[in-house]
Amino acid sequence: MVKVSVIVPVYNSYNYLDKCINSLMNQTLNDIEIVCVDDGSTDDSLKKLNSFKDDRVKVIHKENGGQASARNVGILKATGDYILFIDSDDYVELDMCEKLYNYASQKKCDIVICDLYKTINENDEYIKVLNEKTSGLITLRDYLFSDVGPCNKLYKTKMLKDSNFKFPEGIIYEDYAIIPSLVKYCHKVYYLNEAFLHYVQTDSSTMRSDVYKEKYEDIFKASDILYNSLINTEYTEELEFLLATHLLYLGSLNFYRFDKFRQIDKISNFMNEKFPRWKKNKYVKRMTFKEKVLMQLFYKKKYGVIKFIQRLKGRYV
Repeated sequence: MVKVSVIVPVYNSYNYLDKCINSLMNQTLNDIEIVCVDDGSTDDSLKKLNSFKDDRVKVIHKENGGQASARNVGILKATGDYILFIDSDDYVELDMCEKLYNYASQKKCDIVICDLYKTINENDEYIKVLNEKTSGLITLRDYLFSDVGPCNKLYKTKMLKDSNFKFPEGIIYEDYAIIPSLVKYCHKVYYLNEAFLHYVQTDSSTMRSDVYKEKYEDIFKASDILYNSLINTEYTEELEFLLATHLLYLGSLNFYRFDKFRQIDKISNFMNEKFPRWKKNKYVKRMTFKEKVLMQLFYKKKYGVIKFIQRLKGRYV
């Protein structure tokens, strides 16, 4: 059994694959496998994958089913002690696998979290995923406040397979829907205060689009999955915070920029039904004044007030 299985879902990523796969083949930890799942690419991505002359690169081809389905196939095929998910348009520091694996094995952790770089036009911005200033073991509640993206985390393979972990297929926001729920199955989590992942923002990234996509409404399906997963656990207050921030703040802002007020109404109704006292949440209280004001205005459906503030400030809220 290898130490780390790196799962790379691939769809029409030809222009990015050299940088991504080379950053994995040149890892300082040699004992890894790179499971590339081609999700029915229509460009030369599959041809490019087959051109990498490294026995550790394992190429799987499947019909198009979306990123989640490609990751799920990768999980089934993984043979490593630990699993790392990397998207095909991203790349990583050469010591990522070694550093994360060493902490996972030495501390006997189920998950190791690291910081990341948000990379736009090859310019890196360091992103801290937790407020912790030093590396070390964190509480399971702290885990719930880390970035919901799957690619800055190393996971114990046994934990994923024993819990029948699967990314929800057919929707976007699948990371938000399922990554927090791992809190129910892990016992020890380590936070490493270093950035290893280069999270590349491209013009084709879904959330950077200037055109409204109906898939944005998948946030409701994702929120239902997350709610049903954590509502009957000891993490109800953390769940309330996650829903408030992803729906009332981030989701509402995204719908607002396209004047999709009906969808914001739906968010308000959802929160009123599930967590009508969200403003009293101790974690919400720690948010910035601007964030809390906007959330309250969205919750109260005061779109005219938001537009007035926007005109007053002369910029998008």
